[in-house]
Amino acid sequence: MSHLVAYFGNEPENLACALFSARGALYSKDERAGANDGFGLGFVQGGDVLLRKRPRAETSEVDLYGLARDTRAEALVGRVGLAPDDSDVPADAKADASVRAEDADPFRFRSWLFGSISDVSATAFEGVRERVLESTPAFLRRNIRGLSASEHFFHLFLAFLHDAGILDQPTPPPTAVHAALRNSLSFVDRLLVASGSKSLKVAAVATNGRCFVATGCAYPMRYLPVEGISDCPVCHAASDRTDPQRSGRRITHEALRAVVVEANRDIATRPGWTDIPDRSALIVGADRQPVISSL
Repeated sequence: MSHLVAYFGNEPENLACALFSARGALYSKDERAGANDGFGLGFVQGGDVLLRKRPRAETSEVDLYGLARDTRAEALVGRVGLAPDDSDVPADAKADASVRAEDADPFRFRSWLFGSISDVSATAFEGVRERVLESTPAFLRRNIRGLSASEHFFHLFLAFLHDAGILDQPTPPPTAVHAALRNSLSFVDRLLVASGSKSLKVAAVATNGRCFVATGCAYPMRYLPVEGISDCPVCHAASDRTDPQRSGRRITHEALRAVVVEANRDIATRPGWTDIPDRSALIVGADRQPVISSL
């Protein structure tokens, strides 16, 4: 049981307010006996990228909203359930899988934060891993710490950003970032198919806090736009604690703009959310307005 979530917004101090309506997507409880697949959570804060990983969580319940709500951040990427998501792997084997921190999503490099979830097996990826590494510049290869397909996807994506001259650009064109992500996943897909493996099924997100791209290939993804809050329940709850005699006036965030993304095979739909069409990307720039683009 694994799912990927991400957030991109324009008011870091109001991250908890923007995420409140999406908190159902940030909570997970696995009813399987002994299930303990862990979680990973990353934030972009003023150009710095921070990671928190628990490859073996202490409980079957994971509440990313509770873990993130006190954080000031422009972007967030989290994954619940770090065991292999390959549909050919038996459920009990997934539950018993030991995941190392260096193989756990999300991943970071300089100002970039990345997370993915896919059905590519370790065996299938090992067959193309060397080809991926050969296509990744040495200065990026040196940053690869583990063996996971996701970390290699990320560094191939960084290689395409480098080729486009935007790896260290503070505000790169979102469409160029989308092209780098599209090209990196397409490259791996061609390698897998040529090696006799199944075509890649993947959902991936990437952000540097200034732009955001999410894309899915044969993997369900959806998004929830946040366009202002007319009366914030999060701020009201805090006000109730600090000022019990408050007047009851509305607390608004009229300029708040954000997007929350989820990739989760176990949830068919969520009210108010919009599906990202298969083989399409959600692209968000500085205006925080989501745009769908076909791959």
